[in-house]
Amino acid sequence: MWKWYKYRILFLLALALLSTSIGFASAATDVFEEFAEDSHYIASRGNVPDTIDQEWKNALRDCWLNIIKKVGPSYSEFDSSINNIGVGNNILNVYVGSAYKGQINDSRIDEMYQNIGSYCEENCGINDVPVVFLWDEDEEDMALPDYGYEMFEKAANSSEFVAARGTMPIITDATEKRDWTDLLVHCSRANDKIDNYFVSSGGPVSSFGTYIDGYLKVGLDSATPERVNDSVIDEIYKTIDEAAQEEGVNDVPAVFMWEHEEEIDLETDDSTSDSGLVTIKDENGTYIDVDKDAVYIDENGKYALKDNSTIDESSESNTHTTPGFTSIMLILCMSIISRFTKTEKD
Repeated sequence: MWKWYKYRILFLLALALLSTSIGFASAATDVFEEFAEDSHYIASRGNVPDTIDQEWKNALRDCWLNIIKKVGPSYSEFDSSINNIGVGNNILNVYVGSAYKGQINDSRIDEMYQNIGSYCEENCGINDVPVVFLWDEDEEDMALPDYGYEMFEKAANSSEFVAARGTMPIITDATEKRDWTDLLVHCSRANDKIDNYFVSSGGPVSSFGTYIDGYLKVGLDSATPERVNDSVIDEIYKTIDEAAQEEGVNDVPAVFMWEHEEEIDLETDDSTSDSGLVTIKDENGTYIDVDKDAVYIDENGKYALKDNSTIDESSESNTHTTPGFTSIMLILCMSIISRFTKTEKD
């Protein structure tokens, strides 16, 4: 009788352990299933890690920032149908233009994912990056503005404006505007010399890429203004102009703007804004999600916490696994087996 009771207990423990493991795996797939219920859902690719911790969130967000700064805003490098890329629910959200509904199939989704996945692996160190593809029904709001010298004037009115170089073309045709931004993307990708001016190399540049207003935008680290002067700007622009000339563009337009590390384009993170959370970088350089009511805009135009105790961690509690939990369960099972065996022998 005792022998059968012992095996029954062991069976229940093993079943509990198996259920827990399955629960962790299903927590990851639940993210994709939630999107699948959205009317804008097209498909999903990649894998969500079983453990979604702050390290993963930081890595994914850094990868997203890398993409929007170096590939956006046209994203033609991945596919011409992509309107925008955001990050939400711990996966990349790729918004496809609704005008392409008759042209998108599994084969094209696979090709898009291959391009995105390869980029994330090569530039961000993320393998099998999770991606959900959604129809962008609001693409009218994403229309590119007409290009002309007024784009420089608009930039000059910003408090973050530093300088402008080159000449703005006059373009009003929608197709030509998209072709122009695509060309600017190629110009920015062709410039490898600007890497020597990035903050990581001791320079003032914190970001570089194509801007929606039809010029190349150079973000300058506002924390090191002493590194910026007309001579340095001319040097940086020279690398930009030379790379653009190789792509057939002369006197390419470029705008230099102060950029604050804490500032993130929250408009692109649809799920964060809908959930009532905003993402900021804390004093340790870690991205954290906080309630919108817990932040304010300081005198420098930056997001700042009203109270550090308001950091929201509730969203992580359902997806985090307890470190070593499975090992603990196995050890517990072995301990019970050993105890029962010893009792039976006695």
